[in-house]
Amino acid sequence: MIQRNAFLKGWIALILTVAFLAGLTLFFAPPPTVDALSRNGSRGSEVRQIQTALKRQGYYKGSVDGIYGSETERAVRSFQSAKGLSVDGICGTETLQALGIGGTGSSFRRGSTGSGVKKIQQKLKNWGYYSGSVDGVFGSETEAAVKRFQSKNGLSADGICGVKTLAAMGLSSLSASAHSTSANNGDVYLLARIISAEARGESYRGQVAVGAVVMNRVRSSKFPNTLAGVIYQKGAFTAVDDGQFDKPIADSAYRAAREVLAGADPTGGCLYYYNPATATSSWIFSLPTKMTIGKHRFSMGK
Repeated sequence: MIQRNAFLKGWIALILTVAFLAGLTLFFAPPPTVDALSRNGSRGSEVRQIQTALKRQGYYKGSVDGIYGSETERAVRSFQSAKGLSVDGICGTETLQALGIGGTGSSFRRGSTGSGVKKIQQKLKNWGYYSGSVDGVFGSETEAAVKRFQSKNGLSADGICGVKTLAAMGLSSLSASAHSTSANNGDVYLLARIISAEARGESYRGQVAVGAVVMNRVRSSKFPNTLAGVIYQKGAFTAVDDGQFDKPIADSAYRAAREVLAGADPTGGCLYYYNPATATSSWIFSLPTKMTIGKHRFSMGK
């Protein structure tokens, strides 16, 4: 009888131990991963893109510092709520698409380029909503025309050609394949923003030249190897620090960005440019000038 009781106690002790260890495993197991690009705690150039997009649309007032903190999360939640998205404060695929970062699926919005945009512009032009050029660049004039079309046809006038708007236009067959594949919309957006800020008032060639310098830096071992890294490098571009970077993007800057991403470079590989009327660095003046376009001098460096 004593041996039997000892045997039972041993089994009970073993069962309790296993149950305890299983509880510890569940308690300390890591939470399931979330399929998202950025969320609270994330850092880096992707977060800067999100903050810039939110700031441009008036949802974010903080610094574009690449740190996804509580202020950025609140801004994301406000944006998601306004756009009818799941309000979780996480920038997943749908939220990124709504912000215009990365691929846009089957929707077309300001900053989109390609044959799909041309088809939209032609439809709007045929119906009298659009009077601009059918150039495949979804700029402010195209956006305004889309809003007029949407308002007239009882659609949400957000200026975005999503599934319902495309269907109303008879363009349901348009898909992501109709977008320009030379670069994703996030690159077009970022490059257009820095071109617009740094080359405001310059000729179109001057805008392309400024964009080319930015891309030349991405390819150079002397600078960060990502577009966001080059643009947000501390002290690299005055426009990022003085507020010009946050102003509306000129339509011509979008065209210039697309041309640069396709390989255009009127500077022949220059890595630097400056305006001699406003530059204050003695070092920049020491660089040999390769060419002058508008108010900017361009240089390969030393």
